[in-house]
Order: sequence, then structure tokens, then C-alpha cells
Amino acid sequence: MNKKTSVPFQRILLISMMVAIVYGCGKARPTDTPTPQWQPMPTYTFHVSPSNASEYTHYTPSEAFNIHLEFEYPSYWWLQENIDEIVLRDPRFLTLPTPSDDFHPTPNDLGSIYIWIMPSEPGQTPDTELASHKEAYSEIHRIKILRDYKITLNGRDASVLEYQVDDPETSPSLMFYKRIYFIVNEQVYEIIFSISENDRNGEFEQGFKHLINTLKVMT
Repeated sequence: MNKKTSVPFQRILLISMMVAIVYGCGKARPTDTPTPQWQPMPTYTFHVSPSNASEYTHYTPSEAFNIHLEFEYPSYWWLQENIDEIVLRDPRFLTLPTPSDDFHPTPNDLGSIYIWIMPSEPGQTPDTELASHKEAYSEIHRIKILRDYKITLNGRDASVLEYQVDDPETSPSLMFYKRIYFIVNEQVYEIIFSISENDRNGEFEQGFKHLINTLKVMT
């Protein structure tokens, strides 16, 4: 299984700096446009839409990063672009008192979208990537596998795994996860969408559906 298991120190430090700044200024509303006050690391690009932006922002990757995707997302969301990762969140996430990492996510009900980009390996397919995660998750008691199926994303075959995570130590609510796997130009793309079951079909999930419906693969 090709899966990220750690977060660089710079990433944890950077997120901590962002949260400390915004948390001290009060909570942001979904209609607010957070203005970052930090100096970004060289490997990061932050996208913050102007206050007069349209309902959706069109994402195209920075030339410095080898990412082959375009899509639209709600303009009030916060987007962070890294050399091998894209993160999208409701700006209210920035008001939370603790940063997140792969081992101890911030306890909250706010949704998140991660897009991970990894070099593919010989014989690796969307199905093999899904199968490896499904096997691993089936052995974890706090994870309940819901279903898996196939879709087409802009002409590319993709595999989807849906499951729930019931872990009070990392979130106060039962969480829903959807992972989408596909391969472009010898790179594995993994889209991880998470949301509280209490907020299913709400504003954040509708924004995610718009992102998926507008996603284009650049070859």
C-alpha cells in the first residue's frame, strides 16, 4: 500500500503558525476571506480568493508542481498547494486551537479534502490501491467499510472506497470518508473527502461534488 504515514516538520510548523494567527483574531465565517499573515515555505502555494470573487474559483496547478488536474471549488474555501499534495478546507478550520497531522487529526466536525500525488509502481492500478486500503481498514475496529465501486473521472477509470470512522479521540462525531483513486502520467492520485455524518449532503459536501464534476485531467 502506497500511503503517506508522516508529515514533514515544516508542514506541522506552518499549520501551527496559521492557526495561532487566525485563532487570536476570532472565528472566521464561511463568507469571510481569511488573509494569511505568514511567510510561506518555498514548497507551498496558498490560494486565497479576493473578496469580489465569483461563487467558484478555477484551480490550475502552479508551474513549480507536477500536478495534472484542474477543477473548480467554492471561492470562500482555503486552498493549500504543495509539491505532492493539495488541501482544501472551510476557512472555519483556521480558527481551531490545534493543528492536524496524519496521526492526530484536529478534533472537529469540519470537513476536509486532501489530494495526494505519488509516483505509481509497476502493476499498480486504482483497484489495487483501493484493495490495499480496504484490507487494512477491515482490521481496524473503529473503521466500518460501507462500499466500494468504480467511476469515470474525465475519461479516467477511478475506484472509490467509502467508510466511516468512529474515533472520539480524533473527532466528536462519526465521520464519513470517501477515497477516490486514479492514475495520471505514472502518478497515483488519491482524493480523500471527509465530513461528519451529521453534516452529510450539506454545503461542504455540495462543494466537493462540484469539484469532482468539474475536475479535468491534464495530459
